[in-house]
Amino acid sequence: MAMDQAHHRRARFDHCSPVRRRTYQWRETRSDLAAAAPPGVLVDIGGYKLHIWCIGRGSPTVILETGLGGSAVDWGFVQPDVARFTRVCSYDRAGLGYSDASPSPRTARQIARELAQLLDRTGISEPVVLTGASSDSFAVRIFASDYGKRTAGLVLVDGSHEDQAHDIPRVAPFVPFLGSVGILRLLGVSFGQPPEYVAPVLRGFARATQFRDSSARAAAGEIMAIRESAAEVRASRRTLPVPLVVITAGVGSDPVWLNLQRDQLRLSQHACHMMATHSGHLVAFSEPEIVVGAIRRVVNAASGQNALTPCGTDVARVR
Repeated sequence: MAMDQAHHRRARFDHCSPVRRRTYQWRETRSDLAAAAPPGVLVDIGGYKLHIWCIGRGSPTVILETGLGGSAVDWGFVQPDVARFTRVCSYDRAGLGYSDASPSPRTARQIARELAQLLDRTGISEPVVLTGASSDSFAVRIFASDYGKRTAGLVLVDGSHEDQAHDIPRVAPFVPFLGSVGILRLLGVSFGQPPEYVAPVLRGFARATQFRDSSARAAAGEIMAIRESAAEVRASRRTLPVPLVVITAGVGSDPVWLNLQRDQLRLSQHACHMMATHSGHLVAFSEPEIVVGAIRRVVNAASGQNALTPCGTDVARVR
């Protein structure tokens, strides 16, 4: 019966005009957002607002940067445990989660520039520990190179490398249109993690923002700019005077990927490598304690509590 109803809804949708489809998408998005207000605050960074959510107390502040198409709620298994020992903020890049879209291209340098503006407007002036996952480790690396005095340390979570292959899906240029007319919503296609993947207490926020057409535009914009972002990272690469932990997924990593991950250790003279031996690419979901442990190491080293010691391949659970 449910499948018949879904078929009839899709048939009616197929016969709708583009204007009606856009109205459908707008109405459903408005309803979704009304069901769950953002957990953090919206901060104007110059004509558009970014959503940032900070909890905990202490210094240095940790900034969590999620992967392609993700949002602040992707850190739901990590952020509460980090908040036990320092202040930690997750945020939504422009167009994603609860944030407004940006008029600028979605390159790593632009994302880093917007993050710097967000920190300025939020009043976070101290150097921060940046944690970046997947392709958006590019943004935190650019931030660390361009804003060295504002960077206290880095954690890269199975982070992309500038020299890996960066394939752009053929469908990417059409994604913004498909999102704007509600086709992605109708098909159940989104670019962040499904709500059932995130921490249970945050699933309502994930559902509220799952099918925003701005998210589709932002994710498509980031993937279409990935080669330019890689070039920006390559050109800005230098040895950083801050502690660094590189976390690599142990499941599905081939020798080429492992070598690229190890190469990132050269970004700092104070670096160590941790293997998330039971995780695929989404380490923050499958082994969040690895990420929390890495952040604790960098926070302690950045605050002068101890030097960054060799990581080894496993860490004790911190929950």
